[in-house]
Amino acid sequence: MKFPPMQLDNPLLPNYDFDAHLVAGLTPIERDSELDFIIDRPNGMQGFIINITTRGKGMIFRGEDQFEVGHGDLLLFPPEAAHFYQRHDQEPRWYHRWIYFRPRGFWSELLSWQLSTGGVYLTKNLSEDSVQLIESLFIDVDLASKQDTPFSGELAVNLLEQLLIRCKTLQPENAIRKLDPRIIEVINIMSDNICREYSVEELASRVYLSASRLAHLFREDVGSTIIQWRNDQRINYAKQLLTTSQISINRISRIVGYTDPLYFSRIFKRVIGVSPKAFRNYHVSIEED
Repeated sequence: MKFPPMQLDNPLLPNYDFDAHLVAGLTPIERDSELDFIIDRPNGMQGFIINITTRGKGMIFRGEDQFEVGHGDLLLFPPEAAHFYQRHDQEPRWYHRWIYFRPRGFWSELLSWQLSTGGVYLTKNLSEDSVQLIESLFIDVDLASKQDTPFSGELAVNLLEQLLIRCKTLQPENAIRKLDPRIIEVINIMSDNICREYSVEELASRVYLSASRLAHLFREDVGSTIIQWRNDQRINYAKQLLTTSQISINRISRIVGYTDPLYFSRIFKRVIGVSPKAFRNYHVSIEED
C-alpha cells in the first residue's frame, strides 16, 4: 500500500497537529489514491471525532472488534478510544465527513450514545431523511469553520451542538419513545400559531389536564419546557426568514412572536450563538462565495 508524504498542514494526511478546538472536512478516499492508507492512532486523540460515511464503505478496527460502515452510518470516537480505520478492501472508495472537536462542558450527555464497539460509538440504519439532515449539518459546520468572519467560530460550534443533539435524538433508546397524544395536540396548537402567547393554563384546558400535569408530561416527553420548545420553534422560523427573505429583523421579531426586537435578539443569540444580523450576514456571504 502506498503511504503519502508526511505533512503538517493538511488534516487528511499523517502528522497533522489537531491543536484546535474544531476542525472539519471531507475525506474522499479512492482505491490506490494518496489518501488510501490506514489511520492508526492507538492512543486516540485529545478531542472527539464524529464521522458520517457519505459514499462507499469503510472498515473500523480489526480482529474480533472489526466492523464496516456504509452510507449514513455515524461514528463517534471519544478521546480515549483507539483509531484504526481504512477503506473497505472490497469497495473502490470511502468518502466520509468528519469533525474533530473539544467539547463544551455541558455536552457530556450528548456524547454518550447507546451502542459502542471497541470504545467507539456507532449509529446505523437511519432513515434517508435523517441522513440528509445530519449530512447537511456536517456541511454547515465545515463551511462555518473555514470562514474568516466575525462569529464564524461561534457559529460553527453552535451548529456542531445542533448536530450532536440530532445524533442523540436518533439513538435507539429515544426512537422507541412515543409522545403522549395530548402532548402532540399541544404541539399542534402552538405550531399552528407560533407567534401567539399561549399560557400553560390555556393549553392545559384544551387537552383536559391541569397546568402542573401538562408541564410535567411535556418536559418528560419532549425534554424541554413548553416555553423552551416554543422559543426554539420561533428561532427556527426566524432563521428561515433571515436566510430566505429580505424582511427586516424588527419585523421578523414580530412575525415569530416577539414584540420587543431587542429581547428577540437576546433570545436568538442565546440559542444560536450569534445575533440575527450576524447570522443573516454569514449566510449572505456564503451565497456570494
